[in-house]
Amino acid sequence: MKKNKALIGTALALLIAPTVLSNLSPQTVSAADVSDIGLVGTVNGSGVLVDDQGQTITSTFLPNNSSWKLGNSKQINGITYYQVATNEWIAANSLNISNQQAQTQSQTTDNTQVVDSGQVGTAKWSTSVVNSQGQAISGVTIPTGSSWTIGNTTEINGVSYVQIATDEYVQSSALNIISAADQTPTQSQEQVQEQSVVGTVVNGPANVYDTSMDSFSGRQLADGSQWKVGQMVQNKYGYKFYQVSNNEWTQSENMQLNQDSQANVTSEPEFATSVTQ
Repeated sequence: MKKNKALIGTALALLIAPTVLSNLSPQTVSAADVSDIGLVGTVNGSGVLVDDQGQTITSTFLPNNSSWKLGNSKQINGITYYQVATNEWIAANSLNISNQQAQTQSQTTDNTQVVDSGQVGTAKWSTSVVNSQGQAISGVTIPTGSSWTIGNTTEINGVSYVQIATDEYVQSSALNIISAADQTPTQSQEQVQEQSVVGTVVNGPANVYDTSMDSFSGRQLADGSQWKVGQMVQNKYGYKFYQVSNNEWTQSENMQLNQDSQANVTSEPEFATSVTQ
């Protein structure tokens, strides 16, 4: 999916990646804005975004564990949202928020902000992300087919890399790079529909099953929060689980998907049988 986005240089950062949401009903937006300066939010789960009117943005999401400078806050249907870019907001309950001055950086780089090169890169395959020192960022990859606004190009250990976020780089060879002016909305929409599923938590909070523990972890997903869904499985007892992060899953009874994805559900007879017998 490809859509040209403007990056915010000083107070805000914009990371472009495809996610898909179906047409959701309009939401009521409060006009009250509160200025919050010096805050940083780290995404906890799938970073679904909305615009100024509270409409879900189908072309952008913020990856899990990525960090963003926060701007104003506002209330949308009683939920607090923070601004992360022009006309882009994320729910406060999707963030771990800290004071920017309290954060420390383990690396320094001349390219701390993404400079829009006017190009967009689409991942040829699932690709790991490194920092400016060439060190892999644990748990961070970009999925096959995802599209990213390209910043600076640099050479790390003799290999060409392009910047996709603050201190985040991927190998140039892993992307198909074109001019952003060559994008078309129709192409973007077709690619998004083929790739992404997003679920909204209903009857929440939803319990989270952790495969590394083979049990419910005690973590819960807030009612009404939205999550990018990965794999979908059904066990031998007929229970369906949707993947919301690397090791975390929630049951289908607590999640309403934006599209019919029954064909994508795979049979895993022994999955989560310890909690569904």
